[in-house]
Amino acid sequence: MNTKAISRNLYILYTLAHLKKKANIRGTFLGYLWWIIEPMMLIALYSYVVGMIFGHRGVDQILMIAIGVTLWKWWSSSLSTATTSFRRYKGIVCQVKMPLPILPTSEVFGESYMFCFAYLLLQTVLLFLGYIPDVFALVLTFAITMVSVSALSLFLAMLNVFVRDTAFLVGFGLRILFYITPIIYPASRVPESFRFLIELNPFAHLIGFYNNALIYTDKVNYTNMLYALFVSSLALFILNRVCRRITPQIIRNV
Repeated sequence: MNTKAISRNLYILYTLAHLKKKANIRGTFLGYLWWIIEPMMLIALYSYVVGMIFGHRGVDQILMIAIGVTLWKWWSSSLSTATTSFRRYKGIVCQVKMPLPILPTSEVFGESYMFCFAYLLLQTVLLFLGYIPDVFALVLTFAITMVSVSALSLFLAMLNVFVRDTAFLVGFGLRILFYITPIIYPASRVPESFRFLIELNPFAHLIGFYNNALIYTDKVNYTNMLYALFVSSLALFILNRVCRRITPQIIRNV
């Protein structure tokens, strides 16, 4: 792919992501604030459940819930919208000559716009409480997130073209994944017999990377992070190649 084609694809990606951002707030009274209000309400709810009912209290626990809930809002919104992107943009898929992987990826970038507002508030609170992030680890974790979520979004978008129940299964699966991901409880409280669920859950690893980069900076493991970036990049590369190869089938079935 030449430089001109890459520039054109990046421009298309930016345009679609920007339109996604504007569509998210169109017709709403509070606009971007909803991306802050909703996570804050969930953080308050889960902190109450964990603190008052299960007896797990402390600033670190509340901050981990805040980080996890904010991230989960980002990931779940990205995956939900990306899964139906090929069908929702049927006119573009069938009429515009462009790499199809751009469509689900643009949904991830569009949700990332909104995530930044909630993250800035979260980071302000962390700095106020004296938590200085490991900036390099944070940037690396963000890169891992963008690549891995884009890869999963592309896979789900392709699957949804041929298996129309995928969108419903994603919604149901995300609810289950939330509770088997150490967000409202620490991973250390998971019984040994069920630890394999965390090891197989990519979101659990991402949560751990963010917690370490933002709170437990002494636990940052760059080797694991670089390995995760390599695996997620390889997965995205393979899925891009597969998508390009089956583009005619996608156009026929969308």
